[in-house]
Amino acid sequence: MEGSQRSCNRCGDALSPNVDHCTTCGVAIPDAAHPADAGAATGFQDTVRLAPVTGEPGDERMVRPSLAIMFRLAVGPHSDHYAPRFMEFERIGHSMPGWNWASLLAPSAWAFYRKLWVAGVAFALWPLVAVAAFSLIEPHLGDSSITWLACAVLLIWLVPGAVASLIGDTLVWRSARRLVREAQALTRSPQDTAKLLAKQPGIAPGSAVFFGGAAMLLAGFVAWPSLQSAYADRVVRTRIAEVLAIALPLQQQVEQWTDGPKAARIPANKKNVAVQPHTDLIDEVDVSLISGRVRVTLGPLIPELYGRTILLAPALDRFQQLWWTCVPVGIPARYLPKECRKG
Repeated sequence: MEGSQRSCNRCGDALSPNVDHCTTCGVAIPDAAHPADAGAATGFQDTVRLAPVTGEPGDERMVRPSLAIMFRLAVGPHSDHYAPRFMEFERIGHSMPGWNWASLLAPSAWAFYRKLWVAGVAFALWPLVAVAAFSLIEPHLGDSSITWLACAVLLIWLVPGAVASLIGDTLVWRSARRLVREAQALTRSPQDTAKLLAKQPGIAPGSAVFFGGAAMLLAGFVAWPSLQSAYADRVVRTRIAEVLAIALPLQQQVEQWTDGPKAARIPANKKNVAVQPHTDLIDEVDVSLISGRVRVTLGPLIPELYGRTILLAPALDRFQQLWWTCVPVGIPARYLPKECRKG
């Protein structure tokens, strides 16, 4: 019976005849009836039994050390970054957010380089969606050019880059797992699987250059003109806001007409109305002595709207409080500052 006793060839502990792994070091033990398999057990066939981690499910997870080699072959360049993370994903059974610097600046080109076709197309189309979203929030960004530019850069460029960086490791891991499974299905041994993976690396430099460049050109030809147009609209809105600021003293004078005796309210003629000096922003100003309405005709500094008018009409509510209504005449809504937008 002494000849039937076995010991672990790694740590030397005694083993029972019917066990398939060492309880001390976790190494798999080949079947004694098939000693020819002993050599394979120390190669790609090895498995490691990982101890359970506090807070995780109690079942033990088996991870083949050969899987790390397979992942390195499937990933190709920069495998030192990916392989340890992939083994951790395999250990816990799912991926986790990380940070991938390579995908931050040009996410679509990076995705095509890694043969992540769906992600590459999504990142390529993102600037188009972002420009449409930016056009909706842009009128509400205020007068600060820095805020406007920061929001545009954040939404159109940094957001897709940050998303790609956070999920990049997960995308590459899923792609590498698929490549490994496909290679295993076509081969009979781990050695053949490794050879096949080495011949079919998971990168496509040509696709990164061609499709990544096309994505950048698409963003340039579509997103850039839209941004230019949005900025031009913003400039017009800013100048109209300046026009309203120039007309404010006139509105304040009209408000004074509502106080005191009627004879003291309304000036005898328009010469007594505090009309601001004309600038290139304003071509003409007219104040109604009857209704108090202020009519401003836009000047040549706003060529898109030269000669068009804005009416500032006062009205009393039931509490005899005066409110002003901005009525643009022939001015598109995209040019109006918040003071002249309804709702």
